[in-house]
Amino acid sequence: MPEPDRSISRELDRRWVLRAVRAGEIPRSRVCDADRAVTASAEVLGTPTGRDCPVCGASAASGALRTTQWIHGSAIGEKSGTARSLSEIRHILASLSPGDDITVHVVEVCLHCRWNCLLREDRYENQTEDQLGD
Repeated sequence: MPEPDRSISRELDRRWVLRAVRAGEIPRSRVCDADRAVTASAEVLGTPTGRDCPVCGASAASGALRTTQWIHGSAIGEKSGTARSLSEIRHILASLSPGDDITVHVVEVCLHCRWNCLLREDRYENQTEDQLGD
């Protein structure tokens, strides 16, 4: 994947939520609520993180904790709001017209307990011809 033009980490939000769950301030049911589309995308398109689930402890060896990518943007029409593989995202990025952009949401999902958390928002912009120069 190319480097995004802008990336927003949600790691601090993730840490806060996990601390609150462990302290009993937020019930586990509120964070282990991934819907069928999210878990299915993680199962089919997700990449194992190599880490244990921070909520249920599912082992890294099980491959239960995965990251998946969801794309958003008016330039991509009906593809917006869908999960895509990295190769599909590369193809979509290559097909953007000058001035178009998309945002890729990288989401962590546990296939065992349905924990899900937005890790990062990456924005990719296709430069206009004026920005590219001669």
